[in-house]
Amino acid sequence: MQPTSRTGLRLAFVTGLLLAFLSVGTPGVHGGTFPGVNGLLAFSSDRASAGSAEVYTMNADGTGVTQLTDAAGQSRYPSWSPDGTRIVFGSSRDGNWEIYVMNADGSGQTRLTFDAAEDASPSWSHDGTKIAFVSYRTTAGNPTGDSEIFVMNADGSGLTQLTDNLVADAGPSWSPNGNRIAFDRDAAGPSEIWVMKPDGSAQTQLTFNAGTQDVQASWSPDGGMIVWTRDFGGCSSADVQRMDADGTDQAPFICRGGHDSDGSYGPDGTRVAFVGFDGDHEVYIRDADGLSNETKLTDNSAFDGDVDWQPLSNYDFVGFFAPINGLPTLNRVKAGAAVPVKFSLNGDYGLDIFTAGYPKSLAIACDSGGSVDGIEDTVTAGSSGLSYDTASDTYTYVWKTSKGWKGTCRQLNVKLDDGTSYYANFMFT
Repeated sequence: MQPTSRTGLRLAFVTGLLLAFLSVGTPGVHGGTFPGVNGLLAFSSDRASAGSAEVYTMNADGTGVTQLTDAAGQSRYPSWSPDGTRIVFGSSRDGNWEIYVMNADGSGQTRLTFDAAEDASPSWSHDGTKIAFVSYRTTAGNPTGDSEIFVMNADGSGLTQLTDNLVADAGPSWSPNGNRIAFDRDAAGPSEIWVMKPDGSAQTQLTFNAGTQDVQASWSPDGGMIVWTRDFGGCSSADVQRMDADGTDQAPFICRGGHDSDGSYGPDGTRVAFVGFDGDHEVYIRDADGLSNETKLTDNSAFDGDVDWQPLSNYDFVGFFAPINGLPTLNRVKAGAAVPVKFSLNGDYGLDIFTAGYPKSLAIACDSGGSVDGIEDTVTAGSSGLSYDTASDTYTYVWKTSKGWKGTCRQLNVKLDDGTSYYANFMFT
């Protein structure tokens, strides 16, 4: 059994008869690309058994192809966690499409959703604590069972519905900073690209292209751009489009003559992967300009698609140390205090480890849902900068907070110069 309803009709339009044997309700989508070093490519293929896709990984030059799943039914839509250690995916192995998670090597495959309706197209949040996905379960606002977007904790608990209406919402893609989710909506004809906040509010339409299908939104690793697929083969302008994150400067990106889709930036922002059609679907990469240095990574008569790029780090970030806690804890601190942000990279890499302009903070809502923990250990306001202690292998960044933040909450982004980001949330008293 495979996802159906209006989203299924949309897929039939975009894929055509050549892919009918693999038709599913939501197109191959993935989460926003998280910043870091370019790692493995995860993808789906039915090369082992025609019409029955499984999840694979390969190196960015097409070598080292490894099959990760081998189960009844199909396994598709792989999406890497922001730390590159896990893959969330959809599978019909138990007779109904559900969401599963596994380690990067395919071990520890665990089912996360358990519902009679079909669940598919998962996407990680920027901090790895939540997963957005598409479900066809009926609700009060959606009695017909059109696809809607839900979010859950990474262990499958805490289910929350984000969209609830009589139109098909699909393809969630979480931005690298966690502030927005891009998706496609089939409201009154062809689909368009929308964005919303992670709680489902502020739903905003970005594309307005009557007569075309706009689907498969995916973020650039810096969160400044969105790529998406238009019409799967129309190529009047391009199959893969690109725009600024606010919907401006929409322009063609990748067009090889038909059926190009699944645009996905590499974590370092220099390369982009996509799926091209050469009589069958194959995985390609190009430079991030969308034009240069094309390499064909797969070459067989099978379907290869649903491509997503693994983010890796140059550093071994161990985690935040006391007195602060990482997500989802909300650290309570007196506004104006200087907070020692301590962490380890499992070695001394010098003091030039941050991306320019970081660490920095931004305002967030105070209803994070996590526990609240007070900070006892602060330092004098005159202290500043980054230091490293060899004996404890600990970096300490002294964060000077503002007295004007009293009564608010903020998220601190510790972004390293390999592009990876680590977050901690604070409540100021």
